[in-house]
Parts: sequence; structure tokens; C-alpha cells
Amino acid sequence: MKTYDFTLESHLWTKDYIECPYELLKWLKELADIEYFQEQLRNYCCYTLSHKMYDKISASEVIYDATVLQSIFRAGYRIYLKPKKFYKKGLTISEISDEELKRIKYLNKDECKNPYIVFENVFNRFTIEQVNKSFFDLILAAMANSKYQKDYCCNVSMLNFHKMLDAFKLIQQRDTTSYR
Repeated sequence: MKTYDFTLESHLWTKDYIECPYELLKWLKELADIEYFQEQLRNYCCYTLSHKMYDKISASEVIYDATVLQSIFRAGYRIYLKPKKFYKKGLTISEISDEELKRIKYLNKDECKNPYIVFENVFNRFTIEQVNKSFFDLILAAMANSKYQKDYCCNVSMLNFHKMLDAFKLIQQRDTTSYR
């Protein structure tokens, strides 16, 4: 298996303005599967309910994953801002089988057919700043080492984060454009 050296200095992960969210998602496939990030979100939620701090040994991994996840959410916002480009890329389908629907954990049938609906639902209700703040508050609560610091305010539900990740997975599968 080929290994890649990805750093926090990468222009794709740290830019506030992501020019091509589809390129970022294509590159993400080489870094980690979307399932990995969904598992990390589940872990963060579990640690907010626990009296333990998220494993201190993996704090740097949490910071790295949080940076990547925030970039992914910003990519979702860029997709939301340019619906014509999304539809022009042909990332929707007219039919989905029940078997395919079962593999996508958090999306309903309409969202599976058209992942843009997910971004529209999230970003019509919340600003990108609210999404980032809710996610950052989750990370802080997961890393807190006392039960009093575990309380956090989360405007954006974890379901919305998981739905966005599932939508990204579908976009990755359907996007056949080459970016290099």
C-alpha cells in the first residue's frame, strides 16, 4: 500500500477559502475513508459523556483530525454556495436500490439521490461559523479532563455532521473528474 505524507501545512486543509471542494474530497480519499472521520465523531461524543479525557497520547491526532474535518465542512459550505456547479457535475442519481440505501447510514432516500439537499438543509439553518464553533466545542468537551468542562453548547447536531460526511462519501463515489 502506498503511503502519503500529509501535513497540517497543506494548502488544502488550512485555507479558509477552498477553491475546489471536489478536489479536496478527491484528495481526501487518499488520506482516510469517510468512515474513519465518522468513527472519530462518535468517539468525541462518547468522551463528552465520559469522565475521562480523550486519550492524551492521541491529542495531536485529534487536532489533526479536527483540522481536516473543519476543512471538509468548509468544503461542504463551498458546495452549498455553488449549486449550479454541483448539478453540472452530475452528482445526483434518479434511483437508488434498497441495498445501496442500507450502506448509507445517516441519509434518507432523497438525500442519497441528491446529496446537495444535505448541505442545503444544514447551511440554510446554520452559518459556517456556527458549524465550526459547534464542532470546536465538541472537541474541547471531548478533551476536557473534568466533568465540569464536559458541558458544551452545540447548535449543530451530530446527526448533521454525520449526514454531511455521508453526503461527501457519495460525492467521492460519483465524482469521476480528474484534478491533476
